[in-house]
Amino acid sequence: MEFEIRTDLPARIKVGRKRAKDSDPQKVGLSSGLATVESREMQREEEISASANAPLVEVEVMRIALNPRLLLCRHWVFGEERRALIRVHRNKNFKPGMKLLVKRPAAGAEAEPWAYDGSLPRRPGRW
Repeated sequence: MEFEIRTDLPARIKVGRKRAKDSDPQKVGLSSGLATVESREMQREEEISASANAPLVEVEVMRIALNPRLLLCRHWVFGEERRALIRVHRNKNFKPGMKLLVKRPAAGAEAEPWAYDGSLPRRPGRW
């Protein structure tokens, strides 16, 4: 008794990373490796200088959010209270009333959670 196996699949399925058809960087529009490294360094320096010029805002923790990576904080602008969500690595040791220095995000991004780059408290409420 003979069996014949038929399938709709191609004879060999290629597994792995797909490669670009044009492997020459000049044809694809990429610059040489040296120029690319230099442009990356210049872009990194611009980002660092832009982040260094960002104003620091002192915020006070109002309450701990249910999300373990967010804090609800308030700060004062021209005598008016404003609230902001601050993204931290872990909010376990933060307590209401603690004050933090946070970089103000770029214009238009204040509705999203702000990033906190400082160190986290080692013990609950000890700053």
